[in-house]
Amino acid sequence: MGFFAPSDARGVSGRILTLPRVTAVAAAVLLVSATISLAADKPSAPGKPAGNGAAKRQVMIVPDVRHQMFVFASGTLEDTGFGWKVRGSVGGYPANLVVSQRPAPGTHVLDTGAPTITLWLERGKSQELGVPQNRSSYGASLIRRVRHAKKG
Repeated sequence: MGFFAPSDARGVSGRILTLPRVTAVAAAVLLVSATISLAADKPSAPGKPAGNGAAKRQVMIVPDVRHQMFVFASGTLEDTGFGWKVRGSVGGYPANLVVSQRPAPGTHVLDTGAPTITLWLERGKSQELGVPQNRSSYGASLIRRVRHAKKG
């Protein structure tokens, strides 16, 4: 009878040799998936625009945010790609109500980045705390109305 238990050196060495193989396979899979992802994200080569060479700009329609609480109106405008600013004596507090907007709802404008919609508010039922937000946080661009081509 010996003082030492039987050795499991063979099992340990087998596990130690398996680790680098698993690591190599995982690295290869990661490299292949990253290559495929990068290849899929690359834009195709730009083609020449058809027509007279001027690319057509996207037309946006101004949403109707009148009679909405300011917090919802500003969110709607931002979600649809518009910037906004508040004018008048009532500031941009969340619970204030939009009473007027310019340009009018339904107006067709060119996408100039984030066309600016001007809002006029009336005081809501909640207390105005903090600092009013009177401009969209990411900036806004000028409004350019769409001019319809004459038929004839």
